[in-house]
Amino acid sequence: MNLDDMALFVQVVQQGSFTKAAEFCELPKSTVSRRIRNLEESLKTRLLERTTRSLILTEVGEAFYHKATQILDDVAATEKDIAHRQGDYTGKLTLYAPDCILELCTDHIAEFCQQYPDISLVIHSNSQPLSAMADRRFDLRIDFGSQPDSSFIAIPLATVHYDYFASPGYLDTHRIPQTPAELAQHHTLIMHQFSSQQLSWDHHNIELPAMPKCTADSPYVLRALTAAGQGVGCLPLFMAVDPVNKQQLVRLFDGQYCFPLSIYGIYHSRRFVPSKVRVLIKDIQQFLQEKLSTIEAQLPT
Repeated sequence: MNLDDMALFVQVVQQGSFTKAAEFCELPKSTVSRRIRNLEESLKTRLLERTTRSLILTEVGEAFYHKATQILDDVAATEKDIAHRQGDYTGKLTLYAPDCILELCTDHIAEFCQQYPDISLVIHSNSQPLSAMADRRFDLRIDFGSQPDSSFIAIPLATVHYDYFASPGYLDTHRIPQTPAELAQHHTLIMHQFSSQQLSWDHHNIELPAMPKCTADSPYVLRALTAAGQGVGCLPLFMAVDPVNKQQLVRLFDGQYCFPLSIYGIYHSRRFVPSKVRVLIKDIQQFLQEKLSTIEAQLPT
């Protein structure tokens, strides 16, 4: 059964004739008559008794009219409710992001919650690959590095920079590397990103070691191992500022091989993005890059 034909039938009854219904709906009278006839055939019953002067509802037609009116009212109410939810800043908003990014955003998250008090923000740290998220409901996920081909939409939010660090203790017992090629002779500590591959090691200039000393999916673990003298770590600058200033880490190569990595916002579809998701994306784009750049500028050169 076609919902549009049901609505047209209601109009025929309310207008009192095919002619008036056709004028009201801006349709040819023949089209109105044909669609009502098709509706009756689909229901296998006669809804209207047609005379030269009037239309009379059959017993089944009267029952169908009242039911159709109720259904159409429910559909209109549902459409109104969906439009309200789509355009309103209310309800649950689910965000997945790395812990190190969430830590940067704590103050801003608090401001966002105050600005949109009717949004219930549900925050998860990234703990699984993007490929495993296809069947999981989320509104926005934040990830480092180029994204694999998928059904998701990825938009750039900011750029973070990575560089190579080691502890003073490690450099006391190992020859300080002068060129990237010499890193092959050192213990290497590499962060594995769930979003694609081992991203926090610059493939273009420095070959990825075949057997790193340690691979971790947590930048906090990697930073702690680097500061503990376990090898050369490739870290985001914003996470290295504090240990460098405390002389727990030393920046290698004078920053010559520092490289950028994009941070992306990922969501399910470009169509019908709810207003609360759009405002969160815009909010992150406006503050995250400035926050990262301010922190990175504090790193001694």
